[in-house]
Amino acid sequence: MNDYKLEEDPVTKERTFKRFAPRKGDKIYQEFKKLYFYSDAYRPLKFACETIIEEYEDEIFSLIAQEAHYLADKLCSEKSDLCETSANHTEL
Repeated sequence: MNDYKLEEDPVTKERTFKRFAPRKGDKIYQEFKKLYFYSDAYRPLKFACETIIEEYEDEIFSLIAQEAHYLADKLCSEKSDLCETSANHTEL
């Protein structure tokens, strides 16, 4: 959760969570991991994730029980309709 931050678009005022931390394959990853971040800023993301999980709990268990391929894409696009259908949701 600490890899993301809540940003607000200055024009539309739309709020989204954006990843700012590098991934393991990125060149700067080893240096980045030496830093320690702690902030209450992750709390809105944690709350949003917990709310989504609670709201779509039955769908999540159903997909897991079916051993669904592309679980994240199916959950994000088909079951919850929270994501654009063209996106690849590998970080979920």
